[in-house]
Amino acid sequence: MPRVLILVRRLGQDERRLVEEYIGGLAEPLYIDDGIGDEAEEAVAALVATARNPLVREILRRARNLRFIQTLAAGVDNIPFQDLPEKAVVASNSGANAEEVAEYAVALLLAAAKRIVLLDREMRQGIWRVEYPRLIRDSTVVIWGYGSIGREIARRLKPFKPRIYGVRRSGGSDEYVDAILKPDEALEILHETDFLVIALPLTRETRGAIDREVLRRLRHGAVVVNVGRGPVIEEEALFDELSRGRLWAALDVWWVYPQRRGEETFQDLPFHLLENMVMTPHVAGTWPGYREKLLRHALENLRRFLMGEQPRNIVRREEYI
Repeated sequence: MPRVLILVRRLGQDERRLVEEYIGGLAEPLYIDDGIGDEAEEAVAALVATARNPLVREILRRARNLRFIQTLAAGVDNIPFQDLPEKAVVASNSGANAEEVAEYAVALLLAAAKRIVLLDREMRQGIWRVEYPRLIRDSTVVIWGYGSIGREIARRLKPFKPRIYGVRRSGGSDEYVDAILKPDEALEILHETDFLVIALPLTRETRGAIDREVLRRLRHGAVVVNVGRGPVIEEEALFDELSRGRLWAALDVWWVYPQRRGEETFQDLPFHLLENMVMTPHVAGTWPGYREKLLRHALENLRRFLMGEQPRNIVRREEYI
């Protein structure tokens, strides 16, 4: 029976039963919490929560017979592609929490557009100052990164009656947007964009894709929402535009993260001192019990591989090396 590495820490008994439900009889699971030694070399597949953990990276490096890696997260930018066997393919967990991330993205957009955080903070300080909220109706929304999350964002925004444009390399069309543009085409409508919502994965191509030129093309007062990955935005360029008061931002993803649970951190630039932004600590894709949904979605794809079927969400290795 083939062996599968379950590189997800602190799996409870209910979660282990899920693993057995999906791959029991097809493979022998080897759990990282139980200790994985030389048997890693024989594993044909792995389920990975994050490869930022040094132990996980070491186990993956030793697993020279891997043919399939399934991530628990939608993003795969933490996977050490350069250390994997050439024959190994990687599948993201794209779509597992697309609806939930989209719901949070709309909440961020509304919080910034309606100035809710700023007005709440000022009223708690005894300041009664009217800051007019922005309307979504008749505005122009650009969703840069029109994949599973981007589409769910558009579906939720459509009832507000804005003009919505999706952006992706392949172009195309979709019922929830007025048009899907390629990145170079999107540059031409930024001057009329009120809300730029970013749902891009982090790849070689997307790193820094929202650069100074993109931000400067946005109309004065536009709101930038990011639920993709922090480094897809050029950090200094965004900070400069916010400092000048040209833009607003609502960010759930960042350039710098705490290294230890409970450690406080700010970014290299003092975004927390700016009034024209909403900040949350990368929680868009979480909710009570969220890991079960992600685990089921990932295990279903792992099962497809073990049964000889074509897995979904295979990523292109060359985009990450």
